[in-house]
Amino acid sequence: MVLAETTLPYFTSVIALIAAATYYLGKWYRDKQIAETTVLNELEGLGKTRAGGKGIEGTVVVAGGSIAGLLTAKVCSNHFSRVLIVEPEGWLSTAAGTFDDKNSTKEGNGKKPNPRTRVQQYIAFHNYHVLTLLGLNRLFPSFETEARKLDPIAIIPADVNFHYNGIPLKVPLKFYRGDLPKMLSVARPSYETLLRKFVRNECHNVEFVAGTVTGINLDASHQVAGLSQRVQSVNIRSEDGIETTEPVVLIADCTGPTTAGLKWITAVDKSPQVSKDVYDPKMHYTTCEFEVDPAIMEKVDFPGGYSNGRALYVGVPDSRIEHRTMLMFRREHNTLQIICGGWDVTDRPRSVDDIRTFLQQIKGAQPMPAYIFQILDALESNNCDLSATFHDARCPPCYIVKYHEILDKLPTNFIALGDSLLRLNPVRGQGCTKAMVGAAILSSLLHKCRPELDANTGSQVLPHDFTKNFFKQQHKRTESLWIETKADDYGWDTTVPVEGETLKEGAFLRWYGRNFVNLTTKSEYAALILFRSSMFIAPGSDAISPYVALLVAWTGFKEYLG
Repeated sequence: MVLAETTLPYFTSVIALIAAATYYLGKWYRDKQIAETTVLNELEGLGKTRAGGKGIEGTVVVAGGSIAGLLTAKVCSNHFSRVLIVEPEGWLSTAAGTFDDKNSTKEGNGKKPNPRTRVQQYIAFHNYHVLTLLGLNRLFPSFETEARKLDPIAIIPADVNFHYNGIPLKVPLKFYRGDLPKMLSVARPSYETLLRKFVRNECHNVEFVAGTVTGINLDASHQVAGLSQRVQSVNIRSEDGIETTEPVVLIADCTGPTTAGLKWITAVDKSPQVSKDVYDPKMHYTTCEFEVDPAIMEKVDFPGGYSNGRALYVGVPDSRIEHRTMLMFRREHNTLQIICGGWDVTDRPRSVDDIRTFLQQIKGAQPMPAYIFQILDALESNNCDLSATFHDARCPPCYIVKYHEILDKLPTNFIALGDSLLRLNPVRGQGCTKAMVGAAILSSLLHKCRPELDANTGSQVLPHDFTKNFFKQQHKRTESLWIETKADDYGWDTTVPVEGETLKEGAFLRWYGRNFVNLTTKSEYAALILFRSSMFIAPGSDAISPYVALLVAWTGFKEYLG
């Protein structure tokens, strides 16, 4: 009895100590993951001017004026005396680039002209994540106000009505007390045009030039002195073919799939062998767009009503049984976008009836919700086919440019963001958010860095480790996107893998991911983990915490038992 009385407090204390140590160790690890694999800590500095209010003397050249280029230019405008956006499509460098009326024009036979000749998916479907809006609100405090002028519900709760294998995922409403974080929900042309308008109106040290950056020139004095390579100037060819040279303090490759930076670097120095992994998921999809009077949808049994909805349906198939996918979103100007596509699919819908046939062929554990077909019936009975447009997109192969492997051989004032570095399967809508990740990293590094005086020229230059730190940090935050989406795409037997790999690569990740998503159809806590990580507002490591991993293993075991 006495022994029990003396040992009980001892064991209680040990258990309490172990519990406390586990808690603080877990908290330390999660904080570390937030700092290293997300940009949540970097958001605070977005939009803030440089300490002291004086910018770094010199010109930043941003090659490419799409979303990544515009975000980069905005960030740099807070830190440098001059920013030059060089964009090949001339009309974007004029006032016309701030109006989205080009998006409303149509051709015959249900075709919609693409005003962006170099951006194939410009008029195709795009989606965004919570992180994108968080960053935009930091960069432009009036962004939400202006977005709502496009449409009162351009900013919506981030519930995309996600279905996996036909089964709806839980929505973590109780964890947010019924008020989910918000996200932007407009078409790509409206978003990019609004972004360009903000940059033109608010960033008075940003200039737009129609042309192409054709190459870089290294600082010869650095090469002679054996110092790290630095870009001294860039070559720009105007629309008229006139070549000029622009001295730079920083050059940013935002040329997207052109990956112009690769060509610039290898043209001046053959020694850096930048490797590039490429695979092809053979992704095709058609964006079907209709002009819809909300009144015709009064009888549609959509939760909350069609007129109050935005993200009507997102369906992702189980790769073991289906290749097709479908998404349905209301957009601004009373338009409805229905996206029909998938991995190596051949369907190209050209009418409401074609869409219905496509949806009826999709295999899943549960049938498509009835309201989807009610919407199609309403479109058909009101002759909405007459106003419809159909845009086919054959998504080019996915790739990662491995600048992070040759950090010591890169110029010290060269960076690449967005698709210039990494292109993913667009079905997950990560492209625009990836650009915001790069912008946040750039902003954080610029706030921390102190320019140095070049001994040879007397001009201000960035620290010798600037490029190295940028690519290192960007890789830490985007590597998981590449690994996870590639592993997922390898689940379809039509995918062409990276050279030297087979489709068996990532088998465990696919198993874990499939069972984790299955878990989210039953557990709101698991749905919360998926929601936060997929919206870029929590580290992906939350999905492999011991408790979640145990639940996933149990889910997989039950599936195995049937």
